[in-house]
Amino acid sequence: MRCYLVHTNLLLSVPVRYWQDFQDTLARATNANIYIFDANGAPFSRFSLPAELCQEVNKGGKLHNEKCIDFYKLACGSLEEKDMLTCPYGLKLCAYRLGSHAQRIGYLMVAPSRHTTLVEREEEIAFITKAHNIYRTINEVFSAILEKNLLGLRRLELNSIYEISRLMTSIVELDRVLELITNSLIIIYQADLCFVGLREGDKIKVAQGKGVNGSQLIGKEWPLVHPLIERIFSKVEPSSLSIEELKVLPGFTGTEAAPGTEIMVYPLWTALGIVGLLGIAAPVSLGDSGSKNLQIYINFAAVALANATLIRRLEREAETDYLTGFLNRRVLRDVLAAELQRAARYGYHMSVIFMDIDDFKAYNDTFGHLAGDVVLQKTAELIKNSIRTTDIACRYGGEEFIIILPGTKGGDAAKVAERIRKSIETYPFPHRRITASLGVAQAKKNDSVDSLLARADQACYQAKERGKNHLCLDPS
Repeated sequence: MRCYLVHTNLLLSVPVRYWQDFQDTLARATNANIYIFDANGAPFSRFSLPAELCQEVNKGGKLHNEKCIDFYKLACGSLEEKDMLTCPYGLKLCAYRLGSHAQRIGYLMVAPSRHTTLVEREEEIAFITKAHNIYRTINEVFSAILEKNLLGLRRLELNSIYEISRLMTSIVELDRVLELITNSLIIIYQADLCFVGLREGDKIKVAQGKGVNGSQLIGKEWPLVHPLIERIFSKVEPSSLSIEELKVLPGFTGTEAAPGTEIMVYPLWTALGIVGLLGIAAPVSLGDSGSKNLQIYINFAAVALANATLIRRLEREAETDYLTGFLNRRVLRDVLAAELQRAARYGYHMSVIFMDIDDFKAYNDTFGHLAGDVVLQKTAELIKNSIRTTDIACRYGGEEFIIILPGTKGGDAAKVAERIRKSIETYPFPHRRITASLGVAQAKKNDSVDSLLARADQACYQAKERGKNHLCLDPS
């Protein structure tokens, strides 16, 4: 399906499905709501973010009503270049005219992602700056599409690539960077397919795919030693491939390409080494100019992906215990608080297991910390093998572990605890047998993180009092 933005003399043809994806990606990347009208003031795209914002402003009424439509038509009709407006329901937004003085394409509205009155001057300036960046990006992309569609020129590709690259390098969330890269390339080059694979150890794993059958590529893995992958990374320039050459990679077996389709695969290099690769299939040749422009974009994309990947790794390391891979104590409190709220909201049961390895200090003192680390790692593995994927395990500190079991009554949690106890007791640890004491508590109405953990801890203490290698269920 195609829709058309109309201006005074010319028609701008834009695939609405791809445009909405691109617009939504920009909205998520910038945490702003975006809406576009054509030159006659009629809606071109829908709001990018959920309708809760307007429903909230609208006091629970419909997203759009006659008052809203009249307001936007009037605003578009009287807008010179840009303005800051307040809708009939009090929502502040920035309005821009798209196109040039000679060629009016349409109108852009940018609103906050949440209901705010922007009363603080600093908050208002920050929002205006964000809205202006969005305007520059959208205006350049529309202009590039217009010029390419009607005049066959690609000069403005560079401008739109510059604007998107500027936004891209300011985003740290990996998923949003991937979305912005693929959606923007689909729009700028009207590509049939775009995919990004990220390096994970000794393989490339496809993290994002857009366009024809793009989603089917996500998750496919290609070894770095695969002859085609080795060939792609044997140089810094892109490789031009035929569809027959690409079919040797998992995910492309049944893929076909129309005659004239140009398939380019770019290796993503940074100073840190291989980040991944980016592939694009366009219905017409990019030409020398288009290829050079795209190479500039690819260079920005490689840096943005490297930054986002590094930040994601640091965030994960900050949340997990390096020895066991479980969540650490700091994150546990937030996770447990969220699970308590969810259980209370939806009315389901939830239980917690508090586990302590018996006489671990004596084991450490006798056999050394390295041997103690082996016990902790193996114990974590035994716990992981005894619980569901929906359960959440945490190293609480030292030799203490917490397991959160959503949707589980205390009695059923005790069965899980007993399974863990037995698996530890019977595992052939080096040096001597290892046992653990466990306490189980079921969450009660109005339980806090501290009160629930305190009851589970007390039950574990009772298990110790009974001679260790026991489990106790909190009776309250």
